[in-house]
Amino acid sequence: MTEITTHPRSDLIDTGEVALIYMIDPPNLLTPSIPLLLSIRRHHPNAKVIPYCPKGKIDEVPERIRQFHIDHDAPIQELTRELEFARRNNSKPYYHGHKILAAAEKRETRFCIWLDTDTYLAQPLDDARLFQENRVAAAPESIAGYSGRFIEVWDKTYAVFGLETPKERMKMVRTTNMQPPYFNAGFIAFPEVTARGERFGELWLDTAMIIDYDETLDHARKRPWLDQASLPVAIFRGGCEFEQMESDFNYPIDVPDWFPHDGVKLYHYHGIERLEATNHLAEMEEIVVSSGYFRSLEHHLYPMLQRRREQAVFWKRIAVIADERRDFAEKIKQAEDRAEHRPFKQEIQKRKVEDKELREKISAILEHHFYDETWLVKCDENREAAGQAAE
Repeated sequence: MTEITTHPRSDLIDTGEVALIYMIDPPNLLTPSIPLLLSIRRHHPNAKVIPYCPKGKIDEVPERIRQFHIDHDAPIQELTRELEFARRNNSKPYYHGHKILAAAEKRETRFCIWLDTDTYLAQPLDDARLFQENRVAAAPESIAGYSGRFIEVWDKTYAVFGLETPKERMKMVRTTNMQPPYFNAGFIAFPEVTARGERFGELWLDTAMIIDYDETLDHARKRPWLDQASLPVAIFRGGCEFEQMESDFNYPIDVPDWFPHDGVKLYHYHGIERLEATNHLAEMEEIVVSSGYFRSLEHHLYPMLQRRREQAVFWKRIAVIADERRDFAEKIKQAEDRAEHRPFKQEIQKRKVEDKELREKISAILEHHFYDETWLVKCDENREAAGQAAE
């Protein structure tokens, strides 16, 4: 018989002393924010919820999404800072960094819980271990993405701050690999202010920036794992401790090993496809349909999935163009006479122009183009579906 461990409960999250925060980053992370907020309000109707969007992008959030958050006492706020992570070794902005910027925002609450937008609550977050002074709570990562099996990666990282690698070890969720503290950053509970009087979110941001710009550390390992690499370093750098939570607090739905079960507190589904693969769409459907905003899960998902479908047509052509450019580049290498290079270079230039045009078309395809009149609207049709779902 399996022994069930119980932990002290706390209703602190319902007193307004805890902020639940997440990101909405148009044109992405729009549709997933809806079941997340609905699930929060189901279990914590009085909690303080602060969704953030990148600085200067609030007007890009569709009006219906903005109004939905206002109606649920969670108005979207713009971040006060922009991404400033290193770009010299990376062609794209580090979008994962938005969560660190959000954590670093100033709030009047005692504690904060960061939630990835592709999560939803299945039970209340009422475990007292989440709300401890000077203690950060999170669940281990699935694999040791940042360091792999090389402990010297951590040694070099901590050495940047004049620290030794912690002696503690924890097992990664999907492997037998024992690692220094390393957490999945999809769910993090932390005190706003450490025992030293530092704001933990600001300390995490500062730590991430130092790691990102340090030339002695392997730049390839920093993407996409900078957020998770810097989190434990920030904990120890700030003189804090950590609380290792069970995977039920950040449950990675996946097949064949990680199926849903009744003990899960928070599902981290990493895309609707994984919910479908594990035959676990019913819970999300119940969340969105019972709200009265949608007539079905398909209705809820349609704008996001249709956007992907229409973009996929162009992405397919872009992939073909990339292959063609490589072929022409190879022909240039093989040509013995430089006079033969010109037609190949012209073809490559044509493909570059087409690639740019296709990417502009992709950027112009937005979810709200596929909203129907009843999407995210409490109308008779959707209320009827909600009533039928409750029967």
